[in-house]
Amino acid sequence: MPLAPLLLLLAATQPAPPPSAAGQTIVVTGTRLSDTEKALNACLARHCQPVEDIRASLAHAENLFVAGRYRDAQAVTAAAVGRNKRYRKELPVDVSDLYRANGRLAAHIGEAHEQEMSVGAMYGTLSSAFGNTDPRVLAADVERGDMYVLVGREELARHIYEETERRARAAGRADLAAIARVRAAWLYQQTGDIGFARQALEKIAADPSPDAKVGRLAAHVLLATLDRRAGKRQSTDALIEELRNAHLARPVLLYAPPLDLERAVRESGAPSFTRLMGRTALDGNWVDIGFWIGPDGKVHDVERLRGEGATGWTPTVLAAIQGRIYAPVDGPIGIYRVERYTYLTRWVEKFIVNMMARVPQPDIQTLDLTADPSPATKP
Repeated sequence: MPLAPLLLLLAATQPAPPPSAAGQTIVVTGTRLSDTEKALNACLARHCQPVEDIRASLAHAENLFVAGRYRDAQAVTAAAVGRNKRYRKELPVDVSDLYRANGRLAAHIGEAHEQEMSVGAMYGTLSSAFGNTDPRVLAADVERGDMYVLVGREELARHIYEETERRARAAGRADLAAIARVRAAWLYQQTGDIGFARQALEKIAADPSPDAKVGRLAAHVLLATLDRRAGKRQSTDALIEELRNAHLARPVLLYAPPLDLERAVRESGAPSFTRLMGRTALDGNWVDIGFWIGPDGKVHDVERLRGEGATGWTPTVLAAIQGRIYAPVDGPIGIYRVERYTYLTRWVEKFIVNMMARVPQPDIQTLDLTADPSPATKP
């Protein structure tokens, strides 16, 4: 998961979860879509300052995204980029936030080229303003690596992770160095080299230096994931006991069953892939899924909250979430989460024939819609 905060987290407009088995309720308040639209239009009408423009645009784009209007949301961020990119020197953080949001929206509609361009512009804006050893730039580098993994350019992602680790160490940011190092190690698993992944993670987990604490924990979590996939539960159980009294600020995912994409494709109900498929033919297939993480870290009450389009693939996602194991969490009834899942195939540029085409492998893109996680309490 990228280090930088997600801009498109809109708990304010997500559907309120149902009462828990214990009779607890969670009250969710938010800004209506019509209100964010009016706020943006009023801002533009009075020629508001760039910072106001960016914030109003992001707020409305986030609302549109949660409402399932992905292309409308990206139209808002793309227009805001056009209006405000010239302020990247004066407002590097705000403009980079705008590029980041535009890239994440592009990822959810399968526009790989637009995603790559936006993430590159986000990184370039920050690095030009702060230099390549600034923590914000190092975090953006990790996001760049994550993006290249997503679009299938693993070797470039590995180079970025390794270079980020080197610069982070030189800058005295052991935490960011550890994040980049662990991502590079896990990349072996994603490309099918399980043995190399295990070897690299074991090396990180065995590092006794105080600065390696973040990396050690992450490596132990990922090693437990590899063990559980191989049918070995002992390392996961030991990690749960170790983390039981850690009072972690966020839920830590210790194991997630692989998502069966082949089954999801069979059950999707979405249009079948063809090379000449229209640009928007697979748009609008999404679901929001809510679930509880109990105090013991086990998942329960997994359910679809809402969705649109061809969503026959939802049972595959529900089953994968049900099988997750988290570190124990504080609170008498645990934590409620909401996640958005989008079924898509990506548009990529085919330079040889000078055209855009869909890749033949569908994917399911995920975004956490939960606000700052905290134990649920009685109303």
